[in-house]
Formats: sequence, C-alpha cells, structure tokens
Amino acid sequence: MITIEETLVASAIVTALSTGPYLIYSEVFEGARRPLVWLTLCKEDFSLIGVAGKAIKFLTATHLSASSNTEAYVDTSGMGVADKTVARVDLSVGDPIYCATQLSDILLEDFPNVDWLRLNLRNMGAAVMEYLDDSVFDVINAASGMTHSTTAGLTYGEVVDALAKMENTNWTADEATAPFLLVAPETAAVLLKDTTFVDARRYTTYELSRMVEGEIGMFAGCRVLKSVLLDGYDKAFIVFPNDSKNGPVVILAWKRRMLVRNERSEFYGHAYYVASIRANSAVVQSAGICEITLTTGTP
Repeated sequence: MITIEETLVASAIVTALSTGPYLIYSEVFEGARRPLVWLTLCKEDFSLIGVAGKAIKFLTATHLSASSNTEAYVDTSGMGVADKTVARVDLSVGDPIYCATQLSDILLEDFPNVDWLRLNLRNMGAAVMEYLDDSVFDVINAASGMTHSTTAGLTYGEVVDALAKMENTNWTADEATAPFLLVAPETAAVLLKDTTFVDARRYTTYELSRMVEGEIGMFAGCRVLKSVLLDGYDKAFIVFPNDSKNGPVVILAWKRRMLVRNERSEFYGHAYYVASIRANSAVVQSAGICEITLTTGTP
C-alpha cells in the first residue's frame, strides 16, 4: 500500500513564481513517466471481480509417463498406473494500491487558468499503474524455480545458450510466440550496436501490430523489452509470453479495477480525490522464466 502525494497548495505556486509581474502558462510540464513493461508480461484474470473472496488457487501438473513390460509381467502384475503430480500456486489480492490528492479552494481561485483537476487525476492514475508494474517486477525477480544462466556480457550466443537451457525443461521458443528478453537501458544500448539486432523500425506489419510497451526490437529470437527497473540489478530475464502453447507464466488478478472517488470538505475548503485499484500478480510457471546474471555488471 502506498500514498503518492500530488497535493498542491497555493504557497507552493507562489514559491515557484516568486517574481512578477508574470503570466502563467496554461500547461504544467510533468516530465516523462516510464513504460509499463512488466505488465505486458501478464495474463489478466478478472474472475475475482464481483465474487466472494480475494484469492485464486492455480493448479500445475506434471506430465504422464509411459512404460513397457513383458507379456508375462503384465499377465501377472497388470499395467502400473502413472500418476500426475499436482502442485498449487496461491494468488491473494490484499491491500488496495492508491494515490490520493487534495485541491484547495484557494488554489483554484488564485490560479484558475490551470486545469488542476485534470493535472492531478491524470498523474494519480499513472502513479497507481506504475506501482502495479513495479510489483510485477518484484514478483518475477523473487520467483523460485527459474532457469538460471550466468554470463560476462549479454551476447547473441549467450542468449541462445540461455534459451537452450530452457529447452531442457521443454520450454521451446517458436516464431508465433517468441519469448521476451527484458534488459536494462545500458544493456539495450549494447544490443542496439550488435549487427544481429533487428530494430523495431524494421518490423513487418504483423510484428508491428503485436508490439507491446517498451519493445525495441528482436535479438536472438527474442522480443527485446527495455526497463529502467533493471538498472543496477546486473541481470536480464527471458520470459515466455502468456499466449504460448504452455500457458501463462505470470498472472495478474484483479479484485477491483481503477476507481476514482472524491470527497468535499467545506470546513477545510478543499476537495479530496483518491484513485485506487485492487490487484496482485504471481508467477504460476517459473520454468517459463530464465534469469541471466551479468557477472561484469550492466551491461
């Protein structure tokens, strides 16, 4: 649970504009927000919305195996049963994620030429979704049972080797559902200089229609996504998409979608606004993720 204060008071504006006379430009520059890269890896689940409870249990099962025996053995002992091993992954949606702000009458009266309400509401929604995106990264980064690979630098050959390790657990990449390669901006800069890197500007019409936020191109059979959340972690990830033949790897479950509410206080002369969601994520198939450790640091 987090509170991101976007509160603006008249004194803050006066401090920012301490000399005069002046005109106030009608648009306030908010700067850039990062792409929501990690949310693109999730399969969204809405089954908790409007029903009792806040948890989902996902079942995973091993494959059946075959065997052979002599006719005499079968005649006396029969055909042995090969059972599936079933495991469970729990996903619980707990505390709400929200961003709150308040706008005073004094602020609105003193500086009416700026649309403060639109400025704050837009920022609140973006802040909430950034927090959710960050939480998905934390879940993937902390997952157990992933494939692991170690390399000094992220070269074409090293990515191919990491994919080969995933193939040993039957996670095989194909053209229709290429896995994602998630890298820090510094690592992405190195890949862009590689002659084998296919820039997103060279995508076909089909590939362009499937692009997701943060995608910059193709490398070693992977769709490359650039994320600032990996900065300083000295690692990269390969994650299979949720529409692969093996099913989803990461699930994002919603209990409540974005909701914006407001409350007016005449006593204090301000309006209070809250944008909130209830959602959480879980890795349901860790074998669909490979963590690549960069021993010499990023990149």
